[in-house]
Amino acid sequence: MTLLLVDDMIAQIEEGGDELAQFGSHFFVLEIKGCKGMTKAIARGKETLKDCLGTALTNFQSEFSGLDWEYMMDRRKGELVCDVGITHHPQHSEPLVGLWRLDCLEASFGAAGYLKGDIHHLNTLAMYGGLQAEMSKERCMRTQVVKRISYNLAYEATRRMDNSRDLFSDKAVYDMVFEDDAKEVLEIYKVKAPKKSYGLREEFRVGGGALQHMMECVDTMV
Repeated sequence: MTLLLVDDMIAQIEEGGDELAQFGSHFFVLEIKGCKGMTKAIARGKETLKDCLGTALTNFQSEFSGLDWEYMMDRRKGELVCDVGITHHPQHSEPLVGLWRLDCLEASFGAAGYLKGDIHHLNTLAMYGGLQAEMSKERCMRTQVVKRISYNLAYEATRRMDNSRDLFSDKAVYDMVFEDDAKEVLEIYKVKAPKKSYGLREEFRVGGGALQHMMECVDTMV
């Protein structure tokens, strides 16, 4: 389980939404990327998801000690939005790949009151892939749940460090000098990927005030 500080207000800034009026003439947007490795907590037997979420929060506050957590939690001064992610890894002697069933995801998202989201099919599989959707405004105000994202981790096989998916640059393809890149991709699919399991990931974008409540119910809900 990982915890990272994010803020999805950039789109609102570009659209000039009324939601920013409360901040007066200026406001700050802070986004931290790449901190999953420093905040994650792994369940190794007796640990519950509640324990992991508490540990992830403690790790975050320790790694980024310069942030005034008490100040950020005060909603009179702004809105703290966090991504809480739960990763499910297959535990088996043989490498396995976890897949979300889209019909089950749609039923789950619908029951929770999310708006119509975006489906991402996994390659050519019609019934498997990922789904992301925003929470309806009424429920968001009551629950502080902003968004939910469910996706398969198999895509990480060919992701670059900056999270891009471009396997070849346009210039390399134009100049016909991408042989080395092609060999690297083939090595990933033929040698490295078949020896590794790829799981599933679920992320919830929630208000900072909902973190403690989420700790109390996460085991039951999952």
